[in-house]
Amino acid sequence: MSKKAIGLTEEGIQIAELAAGGASPAEGSFAALGKTYKDTATLETEEGDTISCDCEELNDPEDEIYLPGKTTLKYSTSDLDPEICHKVFGGTLSEDKSSWDAPTDIAAKEVAVRFTTKTGLKVTIGRAKMFTRINWAIKKDGYGLLEHTLTVLTPQAAGVKKMSIEDTTA
Repeated sequence: MSKKAIGLTEEGIQIAELAAGGASPAEGSFAALGKTYKDTATLETEEGDTISCDCEELNDPEDEIYLPGKTTLKYSTSDLDPEICHKVFGGTLSEDKSSWDAPTDIAAKEVAVRFTTKTGLKVTIGRAKMFTRINWAIKKDGYGLLEHTLTVLTPQAAGVKKMSIEDTTA
């Protein structure tokens, strides 16, 4: 029977910066960037392209190559505080962690990702480029969110898998 991927466990979506040379991060370095805001998490692969090698002498393509689309994980977290902003954007965090100053330039980070669904499917992404942006509706019923977009990349270190899904209940 197939496993349905429903919801996230309490650990949420966890990330860790890659170790030197693109190696997998240490087990204890994974941490969530906050609670995942309801109905924002999606893992999706775009449609790919088929490149055909057509020639004059044949009606059908002589050869076809399929190029898969990129895979992205998108989700939002509701923990828009100085410590989390420092973690995702860099910049300066005060000693008491009560204030954050944004850096002049914000660069994407390369991270590893993992999360487990409530039904026991563990998803691991070996290497992804993470971009984060602030989406804060400053009004009476507004809510501040950090929107994270992670594009799955090919790992650089040997033995690191691009992406895997494991049934932890089997």
